[in-house]
Amino acid sequence: MTENRTGNELRRGPDQDMTLAELFRQSLSFARRHFWRIAFLGLLCAVAALYAALNIERLYKSSAQLMIERPATNPIEEENPTFPAIGTSYVDGQILVIQADDTLLKVVEKADLTSEPFFQSKPPNIVELAIRYIKQLVPSDHQTGRGPLPEGAPDPAALSARKALDDALSVSREGDTNVITIDIRANSPKLAHRVTEAVVATYVDLRISQRRADALQMSDWIDARAEELRQEVELAEKSVTDFRVKHGLIGEADGASLSDQQITELNAELVRARGELALKRAAFERAQTLLEAGGDILNLPEVQSSEILTELRQQLFQVELRERDLSATSRGDNARLEQVRQTRAAIERQIDRQVRRIVNVLGNEVETLENRARLLGEALLRASGQSKIEIRNNVDLQQLERVAEAYRLRYQRYLDNAGLAEELSSFSTSGTQVVTSATTPLEPVYPPVKVFVILGFVFGAMIAVLWGLAREALDTTFRTVAQIESALGVQILVQLPKLDKRQAIPEIIEAEPLSPFTETVAALRYSVSADHNDDGTAPVIYLASTAPFEGKTSIAAALATSGSVAGQKVLLIDGDLRRAGLSELYGLDEETGLADILQGADWQPSTDVEDGVLDVLPAGILTDMPINALESPKLSEFLQQARQDYDLIVIDGPPAANVADCAILSRHSDRILFAVRWGQTQIDGARRALTRLSRKKLAGVVLNFSELNEDPWLGETYRLYSRSGAGAGRRARGGKVTSISDWGRRA
Repeated sequence: MTENRTGNELRRGPDQDMTLAELFRQSLSFARRHFWRIAFLGLLCAVAALYAALNIERLYKSSAQLMIERPATNPIEEENPTFPAIGTSYVDGQILVIQADDTLLKVVEKADLTSEPFFQSKPPNIVELAIRYIKQLVPSDHQTGRGPLPEGAPDPAALSARKALDDALSVSREGDTNVITIDIRANSPKLAHRVTEAVVATYVDLRISQRRADALQMSDWIDARAEELRQEVELAEKSVTDFRVKHGLIGEADGASLSDQQITELNAELVRARGELALKRAAFERAQTLLEAGGDILNLPEVQSSEILTELRQQLFQVELRERDLSATSRGDNARLEQVRQTRAAIERQIDRQVRRIVNVLGNEVETLENRARLLGEALLRASGQSKIEIRNNVDLQQLERVAEAYRLRYQRYLDNAGLAEELSSFSTSGTQVVTSATTPLEPVYPPVKVFVILGFVFGAMIAVLWGLAREALDTTFRTVAQIESALGVQILVQLPKLDKRQAIPEIIEAEPLSPFTETVAALRYSVSADHNDDGTAPVIYLASTAPFEGKTSIAAALATSGSVAGQKVLLIDGDLRRAGLSELYGLDEETGLADILQGADWQPSTDVEDGVLDVLPAGILTDMPINALESPKLSEFLQQARQDYDLIVIDGPPAANVADCAILSRHSDRILFAVRWGQTQIDGARRALTRLSRKKLAGVVLNFSELNEDPWLGETYRLYSRSGAGAGRRARGGKVTSISDWGRRA
């Protein structure tokens, strides 16, 4: 029988994977079967989500953008004096600084968030109270109570505000740039704007304070190092002086004669020293005159050749251009304009200090050149009597003097750096530029109503899908044709839909002859009788089922009525001697019937059986066990005689649970129809029932009470095929269907 199965389910072996098309069809079929459940639960959850979204506290987001630059360690940078290049890690580190607890506590204090209810701890809900209560019931050695806070620790209100601010704060980096975005969420637009401004201001102040602290630390270190170098310079100069005293190289007027070359060199060196002294003294005196008279000292060559002053003047020029642009495009009270003016004043003060430092350096150089010229003159006076030992001593002295000069130059460089460090401490730059000020939100960003509704619908639909999957997974009844053919290994002959309340069986066969149900029953009748042996006798069709109330009796009545309407002489036998459901259907409960015949009652088939007649043989009155009655040879004799007089014999047998009854009736039948009720017949029960029937005589399965909405293929087929008013106006046959006691009066 399995070779006659059709459909993708039948062609696919048990070990083969399901195709994508089949999976899609089954998924679509599942969605159509559970459409209303999915729609109802989805809409219900969507409405619940909408209600929750409308009652949740609304949050507004204020944003600000900052450009983070590494503050210059020196106000004068060769490559980029204002914004030196920085790495990725530096910006990431600054994000952590903004999110640090100390920074958040400063924001809490600056914005007075302890007085804002939004930034205070909320009352515990029922779940939290229950958890606390359970924790109190559990004994623990660590539960010593909450002691007093340590000295200097923030109060609980500030800690609560800090925690709430940490939850409301979001800091992110814009791509690979050095621009960061600060977001604050609060329950009011003004509060979100105020807290965002407080975060930006606190971070800028923190950067400036850190910059000043670094500059002071650098200045202190340079001062300490300069003091060490000063002591080394003094020690080197003392060594030079002691060497001169020891070897008598100080104050000697006459000495051993030097060679002409030595004297020439000394004279040339003395001339150069005096020339440099004259130039330096003239420049120094000119600088002092300009300082006293208030002239433009920046025009001096020594001042113009200073790289520091050149860089400072370039910065001053750029700041003046920026001030001019801001003055032309903004009001006088603009904060950025005021900041630019302060920067210009700081640079001018640096230029003035550097000029005075250059003048002081000129004075030191003049003094140094004077001492050098004096020493060269004294050397010439002693040159004539200097000996070879004195020459070696002079060489050693020059070496000591060079060491002392090196210490002096190094000491002078540290003095210059100390001045720069002092200026750096007053050069307050945070390295932070406000790209976008704190915005004032107009619309709330939370809760997203549309997202809530969509997620609610999806959640409800998922629950409905899981519900449907669970129902189908736990359902042990037949729901589809493929399920029956796969589980039982028997083909489906027809699939009968569930009729509405106004339609009754077997009346629908005569009342609606063109209805799909009537056509399906006719097709079933033709299918089971067409392959009967052409020996002139009527086929005996046996209707069996797994259990009662599965539509077996209705199918038998419909099948017999269909044959009668088609002009056949039909005998419908109630073979269920226990329940006699068919006899009850036709109102022949108390009539004599099959049981009486099997127990020896006399009967003679009517000789005037007309075409299109339907004779019903009720169960009769049973006085013995059904199995004993069915084992009577009179059953075979009765059916053999009925085969000669009728065109079709239909037996409504008992459920297959009664093993002996089914086996006997199926043995005397030509074809067996197994009735399965959609959504009621148990799969395991049907398998056991089929083992009690003859497989050779089993024509197939009749699926009864099919739900059109649950089986989309069947529903679409019936809707497309049926037409309104099919069979309307047809008059039902008159007459009465009687038992063997009076077969002369037939329908």
